[in-house]
Amino acid sequence: MRAITAIIRIPRVTFLLAVAMLAIASPAFHLRSDVSAATSNRENSAAPQGVFDAKSYYRLTTKWRGNGKSLDVVNDGKNNNQLILAKTGNFSGQLWKITPAGGGYYRLTTEWQGSGKSLDVVNDGKNNNQLILAKTGNFSGQLWKITSLGAGYYRLTTQWQGDGKSLDIVNDRKNNNQPILADTGNYFGQFWKISKVK
Repeated sequence: MRAITAIIRIPRVTFLLAVAMLAIASPAFHLRSDVSAATSNRENSAAPQGVFDAKSYYRLTTKWRGNGKSLDVVNDGKNNNQLILAKTGNFSGQLWKITPAGGGYYRLTTEWQGSGKSLDVVNDGKNNNQLILAKTGNFSGQLWKITSLGAGYYRLTTQWQGDGKSLDIVNDRKNNNQPILADTGNYFGQFWKISKVK
């Protein structure tokens, strides 16, 4: 019985080797490589207008800190424009509306403070990496490009500072909840999951 099984396996192995050799030599193999490159380029392109429903609210979490920490606005009566990565909960400061602003950019506002306050970058010459919720206006620091990184994650950059600076979370073991604009890199604090909540 074992001898018969061995004889049957030999043709199967020979067949698989022949198929593998044909796949490598075939022009279709090269087309597959081109398709992978096109997919990579698509994953690193800006999210097209219409990907986010302007009437819905979204939760923003990072790959680094996970779903248990969401982008939020401090609610202490005096710093209500300061951003923080806070414990995920049913808080209106964690619910973000993503509204198309034209040219591939979006405006981010919270349910709590409404469309009159937008996610912005401080522009004072020394804190140009600090994020705040500021009065909505025609400012390039309030225009965000949302670029797909694949696997459900996105990179957020501003029109003002360009692709070289990304929304990130400080990683210094003291302020691991502080959002900033940092040099763009392959850091999990810059990989944002944008999940529709309502």
